[in-house]
Amino acid sequence: MTTEMKNSDAEQQQGVKNKSLYEYFVAIALGLMAIGQWGDTKDIAVEAWQLTLSKFTHKYEYESLNHVNVGSNLKYISTHFGQPKLIKKSKYHENLNFAYYLEKKFILTLILEGDRVNAYTITGLVDDFVPYGLLDKREKENTLSIADNYTEFQDFTLDFNNVEFLLVKEELGKEKLFVNQYFGAIGYEQNINASKAEFKGLYEKLNMNDEAPSLLADVKRLTKQVRNNFYGVGEVSLSIVADSVLTDFEYSLYYKK
Repeated sequence: MTTEMKNSDAEQQQGVKNKSLYEYFVAIALGLMAIGQWGDTKDIAVEAWQLTLSKFTHKYEYESLNHVNVGSNLKYISTHFGQPKLIKKSKYHENLNFAYYLEKKFILTLILEGDRVNAYTITGLVDDFVPYGLLDKREKENTLSIADNYTEFQDFTLDFNNVEFLLVKEELGKEKLFVNQYFGAIGYEQNINASKAEFKGLYEKLNMNDEAPSLLADVKRLTKQVRNNFYGVGEVSLSIVADSVLTDFEYSLYYKK
C-alpha cells in the first residue's frame, strides 16, 4: 500500500470519528432544547461535551492533567479533579502523604508535603493513554518504551511481589530547576510486554549484587522492551515514588476488580 493510500485511509477514519463525535453531541443538544431547558442547562451542555470528548478521545483528560504542576497546592488541584479518592502516608518520610485520583483511564498520584505537591505521577490504564509532557505540556510522539522517554537515567527500581514494575529516574539540570523525571512500566491488568519471570529474575539479581555490571545492561535492555505507562516529575527520590505505587491488591480493591 502506498504512503498516499495509507494517509487517505487515516484521514477517512479520522473524518468518520469526528463526524460521530459531532453527531453524538448534537443529539445531546437537541434533547436539551426539546425539553425547553437549554437556557438553564449550560453547565450540563459543557459536561456533555466533556463526556463526549472523553468517550472518543483522551483530549479532555490530557488538558485537565496539564493543570497539575510541581509546587501546586492540593486546594488548586481539587478545583479541577475534586477531592482525592484515597490518601496514604509514606513509609519512608513522615512528612509526606500520597493523594490518589482513581480515574477510569488513569491514576493521578500527588506526593504531598502538607498541601504542596512535591511530585506527581500519572499511570495510564488504557493502552493508548499517553499524557502530554509533564514539563513542556506538549503532545508526545514515538515514546512507546521506557527507553524512548529518557536520555540517561541515574537510578532505577523494580519489583514483582506486590506489583510488577520497573521505574527509572532521570535527573534534570538547572535549566529545569533540578527536578527529576520518572518513567516506568506497571503491570496491573495490562500487557507491558514483559513476563513476571523476567521481573523476578532481575529482582533476584538486584538483591544478590546491585552493582553487577551485567545488571545495569539487563535493566537498560528491559527499558527498551517494556511499554511505558508511568510518567512523573518532582523533587523526591525514586524510593518514595515507588512507595506511592498502588499494589495489585490495592488496585483491585479500589477499582473493584
